[in-house]
Amino acid sequence: MTSPVIGYASIEAAKAAGAAGTDTEITQALRDAKIVIDRYTRDLFEPTDMSTYVEVDATGMGYLDRWAASVTVGTLGTDGRTWWATGALPFPTGAAFEVPGDYGHRVTPVPVSNAAARLAALYCPAPFTAQADAEGNPIGRPPAPTQQDETDPAPPSQRQGEADYERTTGDPVTDHWLEPYKTNRVLI
Repeated sequence: MTSPVIGYASIEAAKAAGAAGTDTEITQALRDAKIVIDRYTRDLFEPTDMSTYVEVDATGMGYLDRWAASVTVGTLGTDGRTWWATGALPFPTGAAFEVPGDYGHRVTPVPVSNAAARLAALYCPAPFTAQADAEGNPIGRPPAPTQQDETDPAPPSQRQGEADYERTTGDPVTDHWLEPYKTNRVLI
């Protein structure tokens, strides 16, 4: 029997990715993974009833920050992101409207499910052993750092001239899987 999908992946998928612990611990790890993925991609991958605020121009047009299947106020464009306010023109530029609706993709993409399972495995690792998996990686979380590990200077965390903040899930492989789904909204 397959367990229900929690967030974007099932408990079995998380265990297959290496998660260990009770079903309750893995369920919480999957919920945490969903939050991280939603923040990283700035999108939703399951139907969600919610509201968002939209700033409009003088014609009443604005852009939703997430894809919507339907909205209960105004008119939604065919792309699921363009929205028009109803009312008399012209609208004051920068006027904000609350737009309740049904947001989020109808089907969770496979890379998003895999990313959720991988993050859950990182949040609920197996106990550390001296064994290695098929790729030669150690199983579980390594032992606590020594005093010397904590006092040795680490390499720079960012390159000179880089932006101070770059969105990340904390795992480069997961970042790579989610990159095509990341929303970079630059409103002009």
